[in-house]
Amino acid sequence: MSFSTENRWMAVLAHVSAFFLPLIIPIILLAVKSDDPFVKHHAKQALVFHLFLIGAGFVATILMVVLIGFLLAPAVGLFGIIFTIIAVIRTLDNEFYRYPVSGGWVD
Repeated sequence: MSFSTENRWMAVLAHVSAFFLPLIIPIILLAVKSDDPFVKHHAKQALVFHLFLIGAGFVATILMVVLIGFLLAPAVGLFGIIFTIIAVIRTLDNEFYRYPVSGGWVD
């Protein structure tokens, strides 16, 4: 299945927005392109993943009080970078990618 170039790049933008405006861009894409299943899927996946990363970063920050957060924070960052890159590559290949933390409950 092949999707238009514009829709593919919008889906990629949803994932790449992890590095800038991680919640705003997927929400805007969901509102603007809600009729396109490819963009909608990737915007939802990216939004849930970005929320997860924000939550995990918050927990890591709190756990810095007991020093384990200093190990956890870089791990969260690396996890975010690696899976964002994988999501972008899969999106460019016209695949409906699911992040491992979404657990299949997000469509």
